[in-house]
Amino acid sequence: MNPETSQSTISQATGEAVFRALYQQLMDGWNEGSGAAFATPFAEDGDLIGFDGTHLKGRREIAQFHQGLFETYLKGSRLVGQVTSSRFLSPNAALIHAVGGTVMRGKSAPSPERDSIQTLVLRKHNGEWRIAAFQNTRVRPMGASFIGALIWIFSDWLWKLFGPKKRPIQTEIIARKDSP
Repeated sequence: MNPETSQSTISQATGEAVFRALYQQLMDGWNEGSGAAFATPFAEDGDLIGFDGTHLKGRREIAQFHQGLFETYLKGSRLVGQVTSSRFLSPNAALIHAVGGTVMRGKSAPSPERDSIQTLVLRKHNGEWRIAAFQNTRVRPMGASFIGALIWIFSDWLWKLFGPKKRPIQTEIIARKDSP
């Protein structure tokens, strides 16, 4: 056995255990209904992109935003999920994919309409792994069926009619384009 290969395998196995524990810590914070506990695994300057495109910047903003949800719409909900893959991008960076769902208050199973695929970028700083970026995307396979395609078209139409008239993404792109 090549010692270099053996070390790499051990590092990957150890890394996967650490990554899964960090993801579990995130879910545990949600399940406690604590914005602060949910945000703890994030880097101080971590980013979270919600399923709806909301972009939260920094652990403090992530904690405050989620605390409001835990006290209202998501009160008593539970987050369930599992890491489906992980790999090192460098000795101090890793990529994780996970699947998750939300069990709403009074329910015993996740609501299928809340199923998500998540992408997490982890960063090791001062010997500690933290979430640098978290992207949550709802599972909505477009074109999987005729009905699915109709739902996509209908929801896009509703968004066009009732969504915000000022688009934050468009505004950010224009602002960057105009800056020196």
